[in-house]
Amino acid sequence: MKKEYDLKKMRARKGPARVYPEAKKATITMRIDAITLGDLKTEAERLGIPYQTLAQSILHRFVTGELVDKKSRAG
Repeated sequence: MKKEYDLKKMRARKGPARVYPEAKKATITMRIDAITLGDLKTEAERLGIPYQTLAQSILHRFVTGELVDKKSRAG
């Protein structure tokens, strides 16, 4: 395995992205402000889902471009 890769030489894959339904979830530790965590738990309770599920959904939508920061869109 190479120590470094030149990503500029990589080509885009053809076809749809691969989906791995059997992919396991990773356990992480994250520090978050108590107020933010409280707000997250309140919103999750309102939606009727666990707060970890809501946090994962928010992160997923952000990294896939479905969730955009309002400040980054302001011009």
